[in-house]
Amino acid sequence: MKKLTLKPLAAAVGLALTAPAMAVTLDFSGSNIYMKFLDGDQRRVSTSSGDTATGSDNGQWTEFELRMKATISKQVEAGIRLQSRSPAAYWTDFGFADETAATRAKWMKLRGAYVLLTPGYGWLNTALIGSSDWGQFDPFTIGQVRYIDRDNYNGLYFKGSLGAPGLTWEAARLSLPNYLQSNYGQGASCCSSDETQYNEGVYIGQVKASVADVKLSGSYQWFNDRILDDTDGTDLNGRSTRTFAKNNVLMLKGESTVAGVDLKGSFYRSQYKAPLFDQAWINSPKSDINGNAVKLDIGLNALPVPGLSVNYQYFNIGAGFYSNTAARRETDVLLTEGSEAAWYGWGQSLWLGGAARDYQQAPSSAKCAVSGGGVCRSDSGLAAGANGLVDNAFMDFDEAPNESVQGWKGHTLLVNYEVAKIPMSLELTRIGYNYNWQNYSATGPLSNFFAANNDRRTNLAVFKIGYVVPVMGGLELNAKYKTVSDSNDGQAANATDDRDTKDKGLTLSVGNQLFSDLYGSVSWGRYSRDITRPGARFANDKDILSLRLSYNLAGFETGLLSQWIKGDGDPGETGATSDIKQYRMKAFVKAIF
Repeated sequence: MKKLTLKPLAAAVGLALTAPAMAVTLDFSGSNIYMKFLDGDQRRVSTSSGDTATGSDNGQWTEFELRMKATISKQVEAGIRLQSRSPAAYWTDFGFADETAATRAKWMKLRGAYVLLTPGYGWLNTALIGSSDWGQFDPFTIGQVRYIDRDNYNGLYFKGSLGAPGLTWEAARLSLPNYLQSNYGQGASCCSSDETQYNEGVYIGQVKASVADVKLSGSYQWFNDRILDDTDGTDLNGRSTRTFAKNNVLMLKGESTVAGVDLKGSFYRSQYKAPLFDQAWINSPKSDINGNAVKLDIGLNALPVPGLSVNYQYFNIGAGFYSNTAARRETDVLLTEGSEAAWYGWGQSLWLGGAARDYQQAPSSAKCAVSGGGVCRSDSGLAAGANGLVDNAFMDFDEAPNESVQGWKGHTLLVNYEVAKIPMSLELTRIGYNYNWQNYSATGPLSNFFAANNDRRTNLAVFKIGYVVPVMGGLELNAKYKTVSDSNDGQAANATDDRDTKDKGLTLSVGNQLFSDLYGSVSWGRYSRDITRPGARFANDKDILSLRLSYNLAGFETGLLSQWIKGDGDPGETGATSDIKQYRMKAFVKAIF
């Protein structure tokens, strides 16, 4: 007899439409129409990407997002998120595009669906089935991912009380996307898929406790990657599997305030094992590797000097720390401002002006594309050669790039001081690297992540100051000066691989609320990057002039960023200096209802 099944979400929608006696409410808030406009002198339009400007500096998009939340009862809620997709050529395709391509056909896509239960049991007060951004956990364990799909992870999540006040438990099973599985879910072979990937997941358990002014939490997660191992010659008794890779992560974290001093500390321990195979996986280390990560934060925010606060952070992330579900975007895990974003993507024509927002630091893997000799280049400055599994491929130039902190260790001191209504800040950061080794094995577990020889150190200094001139309703003046010095002596016995990169940047801006709903600002930046190698020096300089506008009404917002970049340099380090010139613009319109 054929069984009839009704999916939970379908049931929720059906009840919402057919059972008004249950006082079901529908909420469409958050739904929106989003339009994006790009213009630039590269004259490049990508017709394949429907989510970002990747590969484009020209084009016009329209996307529609429909959100619906059904409150079925006090204990049951369900929701969906539908998102259209369109390419940069949306406005000019005019319906004649190749309808077989998902982006050109302007299809709607189910981006998120969930059922949320709050049964009210003491031991279980929350159960979520379906999509979530998974921000309930630490970014070093299960974190948020790229912004365009931030609720696209699906799984099961449960939360409840352990009886004592302030003591709770959480548990989850996250259905792991195959691009996060070992070798992108291809099992033991790079060229043949393995059906086991479609029913595998990462499991995590977490406990939180509050004792007086101390907050404590701990979690443990595990993932066993399996492949088919069926050798009896028949499928009549099912098909056997075996585990070929494992990834486990332990997390312990605490925070408190003692005598006006804010204290935070966290410790992570990861283990990756591939006992059946000893080869480089595309999306994970070779064979067997362990790694620790430690962070300590001290905040002095109640000092006797008015307007003065001091924050310090110690960080030590092992070169072998690895969690396949660590945050890839959305979460900035270190105090430092990081690399000079104005040089992001230097050498690529679309990125002559770099990124218009400061870097964020992500705890995901630093695996990168290999260069000559089969190893990754980790000698090209803080921003190059170690961006691995962070999702920088999915961003526009006005968004923040991310850099992996795998292998970083060091200190950050951040001082904030305000006097006479003039806020100032100074950041000093010193970074060493846990992959500073000599003659590392060509077949070692991290040989496909970092170069065989490293002797690297990085220093950052950032000073910011601002003031509001009491004219024209308040004229906002801001200035920033930043230096980044990154040196790598490579192999100790070989001076020919030494490399030194020095970045300097000065940015000045003025902004004003032009009238009640319109804000505008103009900024100018001067940036230099000097690269020194034995017998060679490459000087790069550029100016960036920026115009920003932001206009807001109730339920409506629009913004614009135009930039003009001019300078000269040698991005390819060929010895030939070229003139650099670029214009680029991004504007958007968003109606939220």
